[in-house]
Formats: sequence, C-alpha cells, structure tokens
Amino acid sequence: MAILSNLSAEIAQIVAGLAPSLVRVDARGGRPATGIIWADNLVLTADHVIEADDNILVTGAPTTVKASVVGRDRGTDLALLRTVGLRGAPAPRGRSADVRTGHLVLALAGTIGEQQVTMGIVSGTSSEFRSWRGGQLNALIQTTAALLSGFSGGPLVDAQGRVIGINSWNFGRGVSRSLPVEVAERVAESLRAHGRIRRAYLGVGVQPIRLTETLGLGQESGLLVVTVETGGPADKAGLLQGDTLVTVDDDPLFGRLDALFAVLRALDADSTHTFGVVRAGEVKEVMVTLGEVPG
Repeated sequence: MAILSNLSAEIAQIVAGLAPSLVRVDARGGRPATGIIWADNLVLTADHVIEADDNILVTGAPTTVKASVVGRDRGTDLALLRTVGLRGAPAPRGRSADVRTGHLVLALAGTIGEQQVTMGIVSGTSSEFRSWRGGQLNALIQTTAALLSGFSGGPLVDAQGRVIGINSWNFGRGVSRSLPVEVAERVAESLRAHGRIRRAYLGVGVQPIRLTETLGLGQESGLLVVTVETGGPADKAGLLQGDTLVTVDDDPLFGRLDALFAVLRALDADSTHTFGVVRAGEVKEVMVTLGEVPG
C-alpha cells in the first residue's frame, strides 16, 4: 500500500508542477485543446486544432490572452503561437531517447483548475509513420496513456516531470502516439525563425542498386544517381549521374528509395554533409551543402 500511496503522491506532484506551463487553446469553435508554454509568450500546440489564424484565445491561469500564428507545419502537426502578457514558465524538457519501452509516462491536458491526466507505459515506437494529413515522420513514441478529448497539443511527460513528446490524436486515431520532443524543438525553432519548416533538399533522382563485395563496404546495396538537377545542391557539389550513394556522414545509406528521404528529413537546409559515393569502382567523399525544398 505504501508503494501505491507514494506513486499516487508523486504523480499528483508532477501534474501540479507542470500546470503553470500548460495552457488552454481555443481556436476551433468550442472544442478546446492544450498547448505548452515553449518560451516567453510563445506557445506550442497541435496544428490540427487551429482552424483559423484569427480569433485564437490562449488561457493560462489566471489570464486569457489573444494569440497569433507564428508558423504551422502540417507534416509534424505542430503550430507555434505568439501571445502578449501570458503568464507561466516554459515547460521543462527531457530527452525521448532516455525513455525506453516499459517506462511509465503521463499525458497531460488543460491548465490550472482544469487539469486532466492519464497514465500509461511506453509500448514501443512507430517508425516511418505517414499521417492521414500527409505528414511523414521517422519515428513516434507509442504509449498506452489514453489521449482524451482536448489532449492534442499537450505534453507526454516522463517520471521526472519532463516533456519528452507532444501528443496528437492526429498520429493515432485510437492509438496514442507522440512526437519526440527533439523533433518538436527543431520544428519550433524553424517556425520561430522562418515561419515555416525549411526542409533539406539534395536535387537528385535515384534508384536502388546492388553493390559488389569487392568494394568492402559491408552493405549490399546503395542508391544509383540517375538524374542530377542542374544548379541544385548535388550539382553544385559535384555529384554526377552514375554515382552510387552509399553513406551520409559515415552512416550507411541502404538501397531503398525511402532511405534517402528519411535521412534528408532529419537534416537542416543549408547544412553541409559528407556523402560517400562509388564512382568508377572507387569510394569517394563529396561534401554537399543541402538546399531548401522549393515552396
């Protein structure tokens, strides 16, 4: 009984401690959602709960203020809002990589006086997830913590009370899934700085190809470059039609079309990376500064 009593007290303490960092977001006709105070007067929430860019109200006890959209991204289902005069402290963040299958987690919603919480365990991860709104993500946290009405945009929290993910009904429709906090951080920063997500762009067309063992690469396949966009990042870096892409920053790039897309989704526009290529039977390294996917 003492174990359950202590656990109960600790959960209540975590919920109370995070309450000042959570807000209610009203942006879709009487169906409130949850948001997280991300920085001073900046709130991160789910994109699908913002039905219009005007008439957005954010409530963080004890005040309700108007909010405007800084930027939104359908792919990750995130929206960043700017407010004036909002009280509360940014939510503490952890690392999703520190949470393993079987760990206890909490899903939170609401704000002071209107809090809701469900508890569950991390049941696994969902990889290469494509949402019904067209977004594609490399990985999501899957849990048994129920996402009730209004939980979208709220935090998934570890046993230390740190945000490790952003909850969204959009990712599961019956299965509880959360966007890792590390992804949310990158998206929020891009939205704050640019008002949009600057997705990395290479400018090549590729197809899978088998590799010969004589290359000694320890992988059976790569991606043959069949087209190079004139003036694109690959062209400027010197990648050639007929090259075979085998690594990015020393990580193997196996011969699947979605492998390259998955790598690019994790990289930033204007960042520079080392591509390992097979050219004329020899392995070479080519430094490529990625561009931004054309709007």
